[in-house]
Amino acid sequence: MNRLIVGCGFLGWPLALKWVSQTDSSSESATTSQTFAMTRSQSRADEFAASGLKPIVADITNAVGLKQALADLPAMDTIVFAVGMDRSRYNDIYDVYVEGLRRFIDSYPHKIKHLIYVSSTGVYGDFGGDWVDEDSPTLPAREGGKACLAAEALLAQSTDHWTVLRMAGLYGGTRVPTKTLIENRDWAKLSPHGYLNLIHQTDAVAVIAKTADVRPMQEIILCSDGNPPVRKDYYQHIADQFKIGPIPWPDQTTVDPNSRSANSKRIGNEKMLRLLDLKLEYPDYKSGLAELF
Repeated sequence: MNRLIVGCGFLGWPLALKWVSQTDSSSESATTSQTFAMTRSQSRADEFAASGLKPIVADITNAVGLKQALADLPAMDTIVFAVGMDRSRYNDIYDVYVEGLRRFIDSYPHKIKHLIYVSSTGVYGDFGGDWVDEDSPTLPAREGGKACLAAEALLAQSTDHWTVLRMAGLYGGTRVPTKTLIENRDWAKLSPHGYLNLIHQTDAVAVIAKTADVRPMQEIILCSDGNPPVRKDYYQHIADQFKIGPIPWPDQTTVDPNSRSANSKRIGNEKMLRLLDLKLEYPDYKSGLAELF
């Protein structure tokens, strides 16, 4: 089994370590299984190699360099494309998400056996707090959601061997959504309206790993813990951890149409649990945040 992770960040890095650990624990698979990981940084590539990965130094925005880096790559049984938007380096999210995927597919020297595209539930718009599933219409309001949806369409046009994982808000490790704003009492940047859809890093990695094993082709899967809290309740829970007391919400608040809270929806996970036969380690945000505080 050869596997390649393009985008070895918040999800890709723990996934890579999980696969390396599984390979190391089996002497039989150690000689036949390799996990490759792509990075722009040579120092990061050295870290990958020290961890047992096969590093590839390439930038998905550089077509020439990407083609050279992939020229001698063996065929992959699984490719995970989990590229995030590094705003310190790039300005055009469409160029990274859509054209980056196009450059990778054009540069990959083999027929794709299975490409898992890590997308976002941002492809959905406002549902007035109603539940959303895989058959719900996609009407993204924000640029990130629009770029993810365009990348999904590109993937479906390029190969029949794909799975799309639409991730809800990711948290875990050192990432706690809005933690700094609440700790600093920056209430003006928070809205109590709408639902917050989440999935813990550990569970999101488990979803990707199980998808690589089950190989559900041409499937779109929503990935969330299935228990979205009202934003107001989530923010108050974080405030309680800092013993701040009740958040002083104004009596009347308006929703900024450009904010995330303007698109209220609840992301279901029935298909994810059924198709992948999964049991979540953190089925709600309180269980997921407990270890972080």
